[in-house]
Amino acid sequence: MEIDKGALQESFKAYDKEIIVEIIDLFFEEYPERLKSIEEAIRQQDAETLRTTAHSLKGVIAHFHADGAHSLAKALEDKGTNKTFEGTDEILSQLKEKINHIEEELKKIKEEYQE
Repeated sequence: MEIDKGALQESFKAYDKEIIVEIIDLFFEEYPERLKSIEEAIRQQDAETLRTTAHSLKGVIAHFHADGAHSLAKALEDKGTNKTFEGTDEILSQLKEKINHIEEELKKIKEEYQE
C-alpha cells in the first residue's frame, strides 16, 4: 500500500465526497503530463523544469499521504535544485511504479466515495 488510508481519511473528513472524487480525478488528469514533463526535463537536462515540475507533483502526492512517492518526487526536485542529473532516470522509474500503485489504490478509494 502506497497510500496511508487512515491519514487520507483524516485529512479529507471535512470535505464532501464529491470534492474528494474531484481531487482524485484531477490527479488522474494531471499526473501523466507532469511525469512526461519530468522525463523531458531529464532528457534535456533542464534543471529548472525538473525542479518546478517535481515540486508540483510532490505537492499533489502529499494530498494522498503516499510517503514513498512523495520522497521520490522530492529527490527529483532536489536534483533540479542542485542541477545534477545523476540517478534521475532510476528515481523517475521508481516514482512511476509507485504512482501506478497510487492510481490503483485511488480507483478503489474513489469507488468507496461514490457509493
